[in-house]
Amino acid sequence: MDRELTEILDEHARVRGDAQAIRDFLLQVLADNRDGVEKFSDEALERAAEIIEQVGPGAFYWMTDIAAQMVVLSEATLRGFSTNVSVELGASADADSIVDLVVRLP
Repeated sequence: MDRELTEILDEHARVRGDAQAIRDFLLQVLADNRDGVEKFSDEALERAAEIIEQVGPGAFYWMTDIAAQMVVLSEATLRGFSTNVSVELGASADADSIVDLVVRLP
């Protein structure tokens, strides 16, 4: 039983670490956009490749899912609907705080 619990906890830690790496990469891309850093730089592509190597296709899917959620939030805002993001963060929300709210770690 102890071994099974240890395995569950280890798996949770691995999934959380993977999710953290993806969220950190997304936040870095936002910062790079804000700071005018070259898009698709060798460094950014190398980091993306490392994450995909570490996490596998799930990384690509999760990043795409995050982007889809952001589009839905934008559409709702443009149509005048409130969302959990607008309720929780208000008008002072910035891209980083939205990512932190949308990308909740396990």
